[in-house]
Amino acid sequence: MSPLRNAISAVGSKVKVLPEVARALETGRPVVALESTIVAHGMPYPQNIELAKEVSSILRERGVIPATIAVKDGIFRAGLEQDELENLAKAGEENRAIKCSSRDLPLMASNITTQQSSDETVQWGATTVAATMRLAHAANINTFVTGGTGGVHRGGELSLDISTDLIELSRTPVIVVSAGVKSILDVKRTLEVLETFGVPVGAWQSDEFPAFFSPESGVKTPSRFNDAMSVARAYISGRELGMDSGMLVAVPNHDPAGENVEKAIKEALHEAEAAGIEGRDVTPFILRTVNEKTGGDSLRSNMALVKNNAKVGADIAVAVSNVQSNCKTTIQSIQLPANDGDTSLSDSESTPASSKYSANDEVTSRVVCIGGSVIDIIAKSSSKEKMIIGTSNPGKVFKSDGGVGRNVAEVLGRLGDKPLFYTSIGKDDGGEGILSRLADCGVLTSGASVSFADGVSASYVALLDDESDLVGGIADMDANQQIPTPSVEALSGVEFVLIDSNAPSRVMIESASNAAKAGASVFFEPTSVPKAKQICENDSFIKNVSYAFPNEDELLAMSNTSVEGESTTDDLEHVKHAASNLLGRMRSDSSAHVVVTLGPRGVLLASKSGGPDSSVEHTVFPAEAISKVSSNGAGDTLCGAFIHALLNGADEKQAVRFGMKAAILSLQYEDGAISPYI
Repeated sequence: MSPLRNAISAVGSKVKVLPEVARALETGRPVVALESTIVAHGMPYPQNIELAKEVSSILRERGVIPATIAVKDGIFRAGLEQDELENLAKAGEENRAIKCSSRDLPLMASNITTQQSSDETVQWGATTVAATMRLAHAANINTFVTGGTGGVHRGGELSLDISTDLIELSRTPVIVVSAGVKSILDVKRTLEVLETFGVPVGAWQSDEFPAFFSPESGVKTPSRFNDAMSVARAYISGRELGMDSGMLVAVPNHDPAGENVEKAIKEALHEAEAAGIEGRDVTPFILRTVNEKTGGDSLRSNMALVKNNAKVGADIAVAVSNVQSNCKTTIQSIQLPANDGDTSLSDSESTPASSKYSANDEVTSRVVCIGGSVIDIIAKSSSKEKMIIGTSNPGKVFKSDGGVGRNVAEVLGRLGDKPLFYTSIGKDDGGEGILSRLADCGVLTSGASVSFADGVSASYVALLDDESDLVGGIADMDANQQIPTPSVEALSGVEFVLIDSNAPSRVMIESASNAAKAGASVFFEPTSVPKAKQICENDSFIKNVSYAFPNEDELLAMSNTSVEGESTTDDLEHVKHAASNLLGRMRSDSSAHVVVTLGPRGVLLASKSGGPDSSVEHTVFPAEAISKVSSNGAGDTLCGAFIHALLNGADEKQAVRFGMKAAILSLQYEDGAISPYI
């Protein structure tokens, strides 16, 4: 066992993880480690604390929890309170903080005096890249963002002056996101040492390895990472192979001051050599001297590259979290039970559409969907020419089937659950086409479940300009007023009933009541903020709902929660509060759940067990960093896949992970709301 592991084992009470960080790690939410040397010694006050706050905000905006690593009064820390971070920012200039590398950790934990810590005023151990990696790994944090990493010093082939950062990268499995090797070092020899140590190294979206202030070093990168998911998969693959090495992701710094700074660095190197400055004192001297020579360009460029690294690091941490979650629950891991006499989806696909429509009321299913069927027509002006209002414009027109209830039914049908769909269509070809295409997907309908309204089927027409912004739209939803209500008898034996807010309020209230009487769990999918607010003001409806699937705005409206006056380090606190409020009005004789979609921040699951005094559990599921094409049907896909997972024995947390995986397919599908690849 290493000295650090011995130290941690011997003084377990000295390891302190910030509660917010601990909760994130327990729930699988991504966490990014940050070094404390950059705060205490990397730049002057107050720029250092300003940068620390900005980096924290960048991470939180991407659904990631920041954890500054440090040693305070001999205690290892993973995460600092705001007042502690402020104290650390001043400690460097006040000689209350010393640089702490991995070799110093067991000494500081045991209060053993070192040459640089003999002063009794020393309070902080500001961790270097190496020490931060060690403590981050000990806290189970897999991603670490910094400015630049150490390496082989110039002339290192003679002096053997090699940074401990490289040694730590060879033995500690943490992803280090930096702007490459510090430009005062020998980049080529540093990469050769990392190759010898077996450390995976790659540049971010570049074929050249960056040199801290400059995106160009003249050295070709060993590998190239084009996106966060490729980094995550490589890291997980290494862990599965039992490799203990870390991974270095070098992000080019494209700040325009780079060339001027590089020139100043070369001059500062000569001055340091002439003054006899060596070892750990070189970097602070170079940074101070370069800052003076460049009139602050180096400081501004340094701050810019750290913030850029934080953005990339956050995306990587989210991707790693998603890969780890998906290893436990994937679409392939939940299979439909093999029931005797049950027709498979492939058999269903070969059946003519007309034979799937039943004119009687004998169609049964484990899940029923009640909601709108809408024909979506999107007209988009050509991006090659500016749109001119008041005349015809070249462009493209897309036509697809939509409606929340219809979308969820399609997802369930594609997954093989054969849902029974209650809806209303017009007496036109458009409506018949919707039913035919749903039948092809495995969705069931009957004479009692489909109402034929006078006039045309519900339609929505949107006009987008050359930048894909909405110019205007027309919604003709009169047909939805005829959506039928299933009786208690019709819902006998049904396990889940999904209701969207396209249906009239009367239909929604009666359907929820009938479902509850029949012993089914009610799922509610709001379609807009006004409709969500209106129906949830009626206790006769919401008291029968077991599962709700709002986005953040819909949730706030449904729970009548205001975000004014909220003050917390957790930017989702108001969402959790609103979800708890809503749960208090939902079904009380059994468990209830609210699944809140948060866009790039992921999904929040709020759950309570039955009973008036039951507590609420909140779980955040980070979103995978992907290239989004369309978000039109992502939430509906999540809901449908969630129901499918429950039907096949999954719990709610597994169902969320399963739903998020399915939603990615629809997010990346351009030609309709629901991906045909589900």
